[in-house]
Amino acid sequence: MKRGINLSYANEDSPSAGVLWMNMTKKERIKILQESINLFSPEIDISVMDAHDNGQVSIVIKSEIGINDRGSFLLNLEENLKSTIDIGINLWHEAIGDKSSLRNLRGIEVLS
Repeated sequence: MKRGINLSYANEDSPSAGVLWMNMTKKERIKILQESINLFSPEIDISVMDAHDNGQVSIVIKSEIGINDRGSFLLNLEENLKSTIDIGINLWHEAIGDKSSLRNLRGIEVLS
């Protein structure tokens, strides 16, 4: 352990999705996720794009969230979904395109 950092979880496997989650249809998973997200944060517009049976969930945040707040918000949201729906959920935000108007005006394209 270095400088107060706990490394004991580094070699642990991530929790797997439960049987109930895996037996739901994709449509059912998306519906329950969307409802839970809306209860957790009704003021932020978030859409669930996909929900795989292995627990991977793709979302898009349509509201403006400051870059300093986005990471902690996503971690808190994932923790909430894990505790209320299934421990095996892993939250992924779909890639955000380059929003720089200056680069767009000069014709520079950033590929990610």
